[in-house]
Amino acid sequence: MIGRFWKKHFALRQIYPFHENPIVFVTCQWQRNKSEPNLKYLVYRTILTLFFIVPWAISIDRESGHGKWPIFLTNWGFTLCTTQAVIGLFLLVSCVLARQSTKMRRFQAIALRLYPTYWVLNTLATSTAFAITVVYWTKVYNVDTMKLDEMNYLVHGNNSVLMFIDLWMVSHPVRILHVVYTIVFGFTYTLFTLIYYSAGGTSRDGSRCIYKIVDWDKPLPTSLTCLGVIVFLVVLHMLAVLVADMRRRLDEKCCSKEQDTPPMSSGSKSQAAYVNEGMSVDIV
Repeated sequence: MIGRFWKKHFALRQIYPFHENPIVFVTCQWQRNKSEPNLKYLVYRTILTLFFIVPWAISIDRESGHGKWPIFLTNWGFTLCTTQAVIGLFLLVSCVLARQSTKMRRFQAIALRLYPTYWVLNTLATSTAFAITVVYWTKVYNVDTMKLDEMNYLVHGNNSVLMFIDLWMVSHPVRILHVVYTIVFGFTYTLFTLIYYSAGGTSRDGSRCIYKIVDWDKPLPTSLTCLGVIVFLVVLHMLAVLVADMRRRLDEKCCSKEQDTPPMSSGSKSQAAYVNEGMSVDIV
């Protein structure tokens, strides 16, 4: 039993973002027919993308006069959220269009090669959003010097709300070994803050540290803080794995028993074949 569990979750191939049934990246966990794209799910993904891309664009515009927008972890994380949402919507739209027109099937096959990128970015965005929300409101936010306005909530609170909802909506899994991407992301931002400090970079207020808890004038406490945040990211990733597994089990237990699965029509079989053919180009 342990051997099967280890082989399933910890085999080296589990690190790579490839899936044996790629249609899961364009379907919702809760839709009854999981063999083809769902228009209701398309509406959901469109709304989700707008909830990310609009605040993301506004935040860039607000910081345009300072040139400091790229240095903050909040903006790194929100960019991850926005990018994965856009790619996820693009994948789904390509499948919906291919369903309506045979001429679009070649475009779908090309577009769906992006599913590994979407998978990695979605995994990163989920744990990073949760970490940003917790760390910001517990360690960074200062009620005396920082505004609590709509934008502050959207990028430091609503980001986690949306990613948590999405974690329950998507049908693709969260793999344990994909935590390596989260760890690499954490160390990448840590290295960036150190390089930025060494190059004489400053924050909005002219101080040498981007965040007060990341002050490289105090290397030991800052190193421990960064390491602690990375460990926290790992914990959050594992929680996301559990939630995704719980979502799948709940679907199997509750939704699948509501009706006997009808035999797939020839049209649905054909559509599923087109989707998987297009998405399986990169599977090795």
